[in-house]
Amino acid sequence: LKPLDAGGNDGHRVCRRGDRAGTILEAALDSVLTELGDESPYIEYWARAEWMHLAAHSDVDEYLQKRSGELRHPNFGHVLAIDVGDEVRGPTCVFAGDQLISVPAVAGRVLRFEGDLAHAVPEPSDVWFRSFVSKQPHTPARRRSVVLFNTWDEPPLDVPLEPPFSIPFADSPVSAQPRTSWAPVLPLATAEVGDRVAGKLPRLGTPARRGGLPRFRNFEAAAGLLDALRDDRNVWETRLREPS
Repeated sequence: LKPLDAGGNDGHRVCRRGDRAGTILEAALDSVLTELGDESPYIEYWARAEWMHLAAHSDVDEYLQKRSGELRHPNFGHVLAIDVGDEVRGPTCVFAGDQLISVPAVAGRVLRFEGDLAHAVPEPSDVWFRSFVSKQPHTPARRRSVVLFNTWDEPPLDVPLEPPFSIPFADSPVSAQPRTSWAPVLPLATAEVGDRVAGKLPRLGTPARRGGLPRFRNFEAAAGLLDALRDDRNVWETRLREPS
């Protein structure tokens, strides 16, 4: 995974898969999608090397939204974890209706979800339940190097298509293992018994970017959600409820 580390990524770009040539990272992402059976012709990708708080949002064609207000979503969103420090407790949280799926970043793990689903990353893990947090320094133990990539039928506007250098995908030194060797991870269910906790989930962007949704979503959930968000390996599913 080292050649794919965020420290050497190519920024925010789009790869045209039909060219069958591009950067090592583009070749690796293409191989992942091939194993998943995803034939989408375009890959949008970028990377982050730090554990940072990310408010809830669904990915869209950002430039199209700014120009016309249209919210065009990718086919699928993905998170590929590359390098994760020992102190990181920042799962990617995907929201599907009243269910929250928390997926910890584990090196080599790929998370895939429908492109219109909202997702977020808490930092610290209990940030949605606090009234105040202090910023923590970035250290190797808090490193969260991930590659984010979306698949599209038509590329998002104004994102560079031409790679800074190019090799045939077939010559890339990094590619996904055959799908038969992958280990699917099923979510554990947070117990609905005992105490509940009240949380406040921020949403990203302007009212138009949020699709008219409020800036915050207030919710209640089983107290076990706090443990689920601190888990550094297991995937958890937690039901969110309207505040009582």
